[in-house]
Amino acid sequence: MKLENKVAIVTGAGSGNGRAIALRYLQEGAKVVIADINLDGAEATRKMATENSESIAIKVDVTNKHDVENMVKKTVEEFGEINILVNNAGIVAFSSFLEISEDEWDKVHNVNLKGPFLCSQAVSKVMIEQGNAGRIVNITSVEAHRVVSSSGECQPHYNSSKGGLLMLSKAMASELAKHKITVNNVAPGVVDTPFTQENLKKPEIKKWILDRVPIGRVAQPEDIANATLFLASDDSGYITGTTIFVDGGWTVH
Repeated sequence: MKLENKVAIVTGAGSGNGRAIALRYLQEGAKVVIADINLDGAEATRKMATENSESIAIKVDVTNKHDVENMVKKTVEEFGEINILVNNAGIVAFSSFLEISEDEWDKVHNVNLKGPFLCSQAVSKVMIEQGNAGRIVNITSVEAHRVVSSSGECQPHYNSSKGGLLMLSKAMASELAKHKITVNNVAPGVVDTPFTQENLKKPEIKKWILDRVPIGRVAQPEDIANATLFLASDDSGYITGTTIFVDGGWTVH
């Protein structure tokens, strides 16, 4: 098992990609903190875990420093250390540039960018104290690299939050390498999750997406989990500051 005896925190693990990541890590032997602002969702993920796996569910608002520090404290109290952090918690808001309110802008950036900053800073301090190798995996997006618009309108607050996370990852990778902590990104394309299911039910939008994906299907959460597993494992020990695209080939064009 690739993550045997490792301790991982996965944020936004109450559904979608985060749930798939947490469950895959448990299958690979990790002890997992299933963190989500929706505690019921986190508990539901924990109940899906394989028998004899070790996990706890924690309610956390990743934009709240007190919540984040409490999550880190509980993890160490429960499992003794932290080896892996997956910053998966994120939100999507569908508004054009001219329609975005200040509150909506702040909410998207707080969850998608401030959240990973707070979680990574708190977890990194523990990893450095431990003196062992650590892995931080950030879930960015193809929209950190290109504007995606099926209707002529885009999501500038989402684009900029994920683009900011991309550069935060590079800066963290540069600074934390001396502490044996690697920082990498997984950039999904369109994934079949609760965030996207309504749009995927619309034939014209689904066709627009599939016309741009050479592999010819949208991703499943397990596709994202597989990529994060590699970056969380010892197999990726000489990789830092980079991005793995899990987009079915969208960005080759």
